[in-house]
Amino acid sequence: MSDNAALVALLTALADDELILGHRHSEWTGHAPHIEEDVAFSSIAQDEIGHAGAYYSLIAKLTDQATDQIALGREPSDYRNAVLCEQPNGNWAFTLARHWLYDHADDIRLAALESSSHEELSAIATKLRREERYHLLHADSWVQRISSGPVEGRARLIDAMTEAFTDAMGLFEPIELEEAAVKEGWLPVPSAEMKARFVERTTTALDDLGLPTEVRAIDDRAAEFVASSSGDLIENAAAGEGPSPLPIAHGLGGRKGRHSPDFEILWTEMTSTYQENPGATW
Repeated sequence: MSDNAALVALLTALADDELILGHRHSEWTGHAPHIEEDVAFSSIAQDEIGHAGAYYSLIAKLTDQATDQIALGREPSDYRNAVLCEQPNGNWAFTLARHWLYDHADDIRLAALESSSHEELSAIATKLRREERYHLLHADSWVQRISSGPVEGRARLIDAMTEAFTDAMGLFEPIELEEAAVKEGWLPVPSAEMKARFVERTTTALDDLGLPTEVRAIDDRAAEFVASSSGDLIENAAAGEGPSPLPIAHGLGGRKGRHSPDFEILWTEMTSTYQENPGATW
């Protein structure tokens, strides 16, 4: 194992999340509910892919690989994005729920990485967090708007948030070689601690918005607790009963290269130009 293997693993997970979610966001171009959101989601998608590029560029410096090859030349099982990022957009409510959950998770993650012992990663995190602030404002404004709107819209958002929240735990599935990354200070806050911050922040926010969403947080083994919109964490009796036979069903597996069937379809479309012409730039 190279000295930088844990750092590369961390950067790969960060980059793959951004690239894959950016690709999903881009699919709303021409299909969003109105023209303003067509522009907004196209812009957010472009930002996310650009942020992925910043991480991939750092990996390229560490590994002497081409950035394009890292981003688009790998097999599907080599990607380390969270499963939530690859899920089809579905309806507008699910897209907004995922957008809101991901950007709160990413804000927590970037805040931690600003203290990374790796100076370049710390600088990237600081820059990206400033840019991601606008994504967070966009997501918050939509969720606030729907939470105070007609009952039908609220009901759809509650259903979507419930569906997406459990899978959002996969954003904090431990990365490969995480123990080494934490020891070196490259990842200043372990994934489990960031996950706890995320659950506290988001369940409190949902409670404040009056959205009675019940969510189930999952760890690598089984259901760890049930978090209600009041922020109370209730121990789940099923916890500790052993590994789930279908970890992807709980948004887990992505950090180990296990993905949903939808990912290969996305990967084929996303990498088609590069696969046909490896010399192309993205």
